[in-house]
Amino acid sequence: MSKLLVAIFAFLLSPWLLAQANFPDGHLDPTRNLPGEHQTHVQLPEQYLWTANDITAQRHDHNKFPWNRPQLRIDPHYFRATFNRATLPKAATLYIAGPRSARIWINGTLAATFASDIDAPIGFHVFHADISTLLHAGSNTIAVEAVRGRGIVAATNSLVTQQITYGEVLAAKIVPASFGLEEGSLLISTPAWKSTTILTSGWEQPRFDDSAWQNAATLGPIESNPDLMQWSADAGMYEWPGYMGMSPNLRTLALTPQAVTHVNQGLAHIESPDALTHDRPFTITDFTPQTDSESPAILVDFGREISGRLLVQSASSCESTISVAYGESEIEALATGLTPSPRGGNYLGTNLLHIAPNGVARGPKSAFRYVRMRFLRGCPTLTFISIHAEAVYYPVEYKGSFESSDPLLNRIWETGAYTVHLCMQDGIWDAPKRDRGLWVGDLDIEGRVISTAFGDSALIEDTLNRLAESTPPGQHVNAIPSYSSLWITSLESLYMHSGDKAFLISQHDHLLQILNAIDASLDAKGYFTNPKHQWLFVDWAPNLYAYTPDAVEGTNLQFLRAWKSAVTLLREIGDGVAADKYQAQLDRAVATRLKVFDSPYPDRFGPTWQINVLAELAFHPQLSAYFRESPNGGNPIFDTIKQDAPTDQSISPYFNAYLLDALSLTGRQQQALDWIKAYWGGMLAEGATSFWESYDLRWPKDNFHLSLQADGTSGYFVSLAHGWSSGPTAWLSENVLGIRPTAPGYKSVEIAPNLLTLSWAKGSVPTPLGPIAVAIDKTSGITLDLPSGIAATLTYNGKKTTYTQQGHYQLPAD
Repeated sequence: MSKLLVAIFAFLLSPWLLAQANFPDGHLDPTRNLPGEHQTHVQLPEQYLWTANDITAQRHDHNKFPWNRPQLRIDPHYFRATFNRATLPKAATLYIAGPRSARIWINGTLAATFASDIDAPIGFHVFHADISTLLHAGSNTIAVEAVRGRGIVAATNSLVTQQITYGEVLAAKIVPASFGLEEGSLLISTPAWKSTTILTSGWEQPRFDDSAWQNAATLGPIESNPDLMQWSADAGMYEWPGYMGMSPNLRTLALTPQAVTHVNQGLAHIESPDALTHDRPFTITDFTPQTDSESPAILVDFGREISGRLLVQSASSCESTISVAYGESEIEALATGLTPSPRGGNYLGTNLLHIAPNGVARGPKSAFRYVRMRFLRGCPTLTFISIHAEAVYYPVEYKGSFESSDPLLNRIWETGAYTVHLCMQDGIWDAPKRDRGLWVGDLDIEGRVISTAFGDSALIEDTLNRLAESTPPGQHVNAIPSYSSLWITSLESLYMHSGDKAFLISQHDHLLQILNAIDASLDAKGYFTNPKHQWLFVDWAPNLYAYTPDAVEGTNLQFLRAWKSAVTLLREIGDGVAADKYQAQLDRAVATRLKVFDSPYPDRFGPTWQINVLAELAFHPQLSAYFRESPNGGNPIFDTIKQDAPTDQSISPYFNAYLLDALSLTGRQQQALDWIKAYWGGMLAEGATSFWESYDLRWPKDNFHLSLQADGTSGYFVSLAHGWSSGPTAWLSENVLGIRPTAPGYKSVEIAPNLLTLSWAKGSVPTPLGPIAVAIDKTSGITLDLPSGIAATLTYNGKKTTYTQQGHYQLPAD
């Protein structure tokens, strides 16, 4: 890295580091060190329904009906149900969610007609209507005509999520209270409802005989399955009474705004907008807007990336309406436009939030730091008790730690851990904004960080199991060939950290099924040529995704990594036959591939960092002899890792984690440390509070979010919190502290601290037997705290020492 780049980088970073002092306890993660347990959410009983025997996701040809062709299968669907009420409530509100349009009759009278804007980013909304005057004492009938919704984007094998994607769901609820109040229910959607796709005259009338109709199909209660609550599928459910969209495993935390900016008074007066930052009531007086452009507006900054939603509590005697637009960056929140195109609106668009008198309302679930709010309708004086962010998080303890003489590295370690924690929801997601789904490529990085920072295995196990369960036999995990490999490497990483043999054995069938899918994709010579023309992925870099020669080669190298991991796992399970099979397959493939690559120095593995990294990981240690001509004794392509010239390579934060591993394998730890500071430090210098889906040091800084490129596109669509970007957190613990398991569950461990250019470093790594703590100082030496049951080999000052007893050990610097 040039001296000029270092100077610029230091200048940009210094004010950012000072700003972090505003975080409670100096920590990025607001849920860190929270005392005690919080009340768990009781999941709602109402269910998602659709007409019997007419579910697109369960058709063999369901891929012909994608979410982005909303004019397919839009014939009306008809539903009926009856309920009894001995006495009439003073108020009653009907809620309907799922369809793009619906007409509802109560006791034969048309009660409401709804329609959503299918061009909006959220095509799934909650509609409500006052039906107080339409109910009878005794028997009541509801009849619903619904047209399937547009749904959302979801690249998943889960049929449940696909059905939500197609918008083929209907949820209904009648609450004996005014809008916005929770008072139990008079009626909820259940499989006892009747359904049909055939229109019959008089079907909406109470006396109609629906005995020939079939019971409705169900996906189960609306919060019962994590697949119903990811991929932004339920982002539009925020006005459903009692809906939280999370399992009882998750918790919430209200967060106060750190700043209020872009205050626009409009035709009103906003009194003391900074009151929100002190958790005091917020008031708008002289409120008389006639148009949206005349409405008062503010931008709220919560100071860091949050996974959750807006939480508004009103103290006004009337119903009020505000528009809400989220942004991971300020420019995203302020962006206008209906769709989340590069220069369009923010990812979820602008959404209306209706707040009952003296009521509480929640906005859509997503990830954001900023919220633009425009106050559209309400009383002449509007008062809000509070406007918070409600963070949704998985309760976990920071059992691992890292601290060194370099504050930048300390912040990088913590930011990586926080980025992954944001992704730990009902399963481990790739990102809390987009896609909010299970991707095993992301998990291969995230799992190592979770094991290093939190020592939690339950969520990794659940995610691996659900990914395998949703993968049909003969198909690849996430429908990407290389991701089948990464499921196997993720399983090995988890097992080495957790030592949970019972879980490993439970995955035996899944492991064999995934290996069989890999085998079935190979030609007679054992090479993957992509005969089915599948979409391939190695990295978001030129020629490394889609069907390209480099992506094919990268997939083959990932298969080699998978076989190495599979042999280890199969022997642990006790399946020697399968282990021998894949060991022989691996040996043949390594010999064959090394011969293919034995071309003139220095381009044996092509010009890209990514393919050379995969070769290093796949062929190590056999590869060392192939670079004997290199002046540095290793692959010369790693001699220069930088991004300050147009000809320098592109690489994502995701694949950079593997690059760090390859640099370590080739004895280039100092180069890896410098690259961590330059690359991940570059994101921090641009204001990151979590690590981004994609990044390049050369990208423009004036509107950085618009310049980000990933997933075949660019702009605000790209995520500013992506778990696959957290690799340095694990790398620093494994390479600077030097703590690595050499047997499952850390029963044996290698400890080889390496300060490199640091003066000191200290930290801990959680294990099933207790934390291993290391502190090393160039002046005073090293201390090691070892729990019982671990055999540790410490490499220090060129000497190896073995410890097999619990204790506190200290060695001098000399």
